Amino acid sequence: MGRANYMTFPGNTSLDYAVLHLLLESQGRTLSWAGIAGGAGITVEHAKGIVGSLIDHGFNMITAGEAGCAISEGHDVLSVPGIYRQLNTRALGRQIQYAFTTASTNDDAKVMAPSCPDGTLVICETQTKGKGRLGRQWESPRGGVFMSVILKPEITPAEVPPLALAAGYAVAKALEGQGLNPSVKWPNDVLVDGKKLAGILCELGAGQGQVEHVIVGVGINANISADHMPQEVRKRSTSISDKLGKPVDRSSLIARVLNEFEPLYHRFLESGIEPLIPLIQPSLAYVGEQVMIHNTALGSDESYYGVLQGLDRDGSILLRTLTGEIWRFAAGDLSLRPK
Repeated sequence: MGRANYMTFPGNTSLDYAVLHLLLESQGRTLSWAGIAGGAGITVEHAKGIVGSLIDHGFNMITAGEAGCAISEGHDVLSVPGIYRQLNTRALGRQIQYAFTTASTNDDAKVMAPSCPDGTLVICETQTKGKGRLGRQWESPRGGVFMSVILKPEITPAEVPPLALAAGYAVAKALEGQGLNPSVKWPNDVLVDGKKLAGILCELGAGQGQVEHVIVGVGINANISADHMPQEVRKRSTSISDKLGKPVDRSSLIARVLNEFEPLYHRFLESGIEPLIPLIQPSLAYVGEQVMIHNTALGSDESYYGVLQGLDRDGSILLRTLTGEIWRFAAGDLSLRPK
């Protein structure tokens, strides 16, 4: 299946999104078909066809016969201009690629990377083949945040892995701004009250020993009730709306994540992960607790047990074993969980 149809903002705004944005700006109020058509610069029949397509994509439209159409008040839809207006970044999010539905924003971002500027944000409302680390599937129903940032750092491939920690910390800081108390779970998750609320997936594109791009994928359970998640992840996952008892403005949340991430990313480029460790360490999950580290690299199936000590200066995790030895683990194909 081909890549989804994206609109580029600022710039090439698709007619579908132009109609959607007109309805969002008048949320809860019926717009006449002539008003929709005039605002988008199309015919009335074309406007009706686009509204039908938006309904097929799952947007909750209320049609009033020949009088016009409205989108339900409070309907949770990303506003690309709304994201853009709230940015205080220099690069991150200054170009936005938006699609209603796609297989995976990370996969799409890899294809886009050669022709997109550093910091391009790729977002969608739903994914059909979202993914996490170690080949796991990331459930992507409507109401979540599914975003990928295209970065073009001048660093070596070996320097890339700790970037997931910096991105996770940025997400945690953004969630603090929503009134939550998140923790960063090494190497790439964000927890609230011990349950997963967000995940990070960094994927590297390199050639001849040089980084061509890094795709930083971020998935956040925003306005998704845990009751609607698959049974196998329900017990260990949560969402912002479940924790706050109300939906969150996803557009504002995305802008906040980018605003938090950019200065961390610049420090990372200047000096690596080491100067960020004192910031990340206090929010690290499971420090002082019994944990298990599971290794699946190259067909291995090994587990290590001990007390989590914290982060080494290169972003590796430190584990005090039952014999008192301190072992360090780089991210790789490792997973960490409480014992």
